[in-house]
Amino acid sequence: MRALRFARFSLAPAILAAMVLSGCGKDSVKPTENGVVFSDPYPVLSTPQNVLSALEEAYSHRDSVEYKALYDPSYVGISRDQNDPPGTAPITLTYADEVAHVAKLASWSTITSAYMSLGPSASWTRLASNDTSHPEWADIQIAGSSLNVRVTEGTDTYEAGGSSLFFEFMFKPTTPAPSSPTDTLWTIVRWNETKASGP
Repeated sequence: MRALRFARFSLAPAILAAMVLSGCGKDSVKPTENGVVFSDPYPVLSTPQNVLSALEEAYSHRDSVEYKALYDPSYVGISRDQNDPPGTAPITLTYADEVAHVAKLASWSTITSAYMSLGPSASWTRLASNDTSHPEWADIQIAGSSLNVRVTEGTDTYEAGGSSLFFEFMFKPTTPAPSSPTDTLWTIVRWNETKASGP
């Protein structure tokens, strides 16, 4: 896969590019900065919104331990680019892909920063499940103008964002969950990314 310098592109290729550049990795411990272990900044996963807030923090801290906890093992992510030629298969990501991506961000010494912002939570549209086989799931949609995901490795910056992107996250509940004030904990079970046609 070619390296893209200071390019805007969709998130799934960014994840795959970082995985290829980073080689093999394993789960990391919670990361440190200047020798200081990060404090636990993460909210209880008692709502889908809290899961997305924790996702932003875990990605930006390159914390593969927390990041892994945010995803259901049956997770599938799908990225579609409407600029692709007809018949192009979408990119599919698994639970293992997501976990490996952040573990590699944490372990690869040339990666100097990672950042994720899904925009203000007020811009997230919470909906009921659109999967009739899983009416208990929740759905959050986010318009692209709010999205920014960036990884810097040396002089290369890989970035996803812009008004042409649309994200949809689906969340699976687990209950009872005594550690949650709502008696429910949520994990990401599906993710859809669509890049609209155009430049």
